Amino acid sequence: MSTATLHQQITDALAAVFGNTWAIELPPDPAYPAVVFDVDSEPEPAWCAGGGYMQHDINVVAVARDLDELDALLPLDGGGTLRPALQALPAYQWEEACGDADYEPDPQLYARFLTVRLRTPRY
Repeated sequence: MSTATLHQQITDALAAVFGNTWAIELPPDPAYPAVVFDVDSEPEPAWCAGGGYMQHDINVVAVARDLDELDALLPLDGGGTLRPALQALPAYQWEEACGDADYEPDPQLYARFLTVRLRTPRY
């Protein structure tokens, strides 16, 4: 991976295909549709002698006012706008899960999550 932070690499990848993308949390009063992601990381100490790798679960949530917008970004059956952007990252490993999500701040909105695994060297 390049010298850019992992968050910046993911932001760049997603924003290239959908500009209203945010790391960690949406801004106050966001425009919809919107995409937000967070990263959960942990070392892989037993994967090879001396460790050396980190695994990252990237949790992406797309939020939209209607299902057509949501399906364009992140359909349940694969494809869409967001998946190929993440799959193109050099550290991409696989998709963990995808499904509908509740968006508690506004029950009038639809949301869908996608979790993918990335793997990067630690050193």
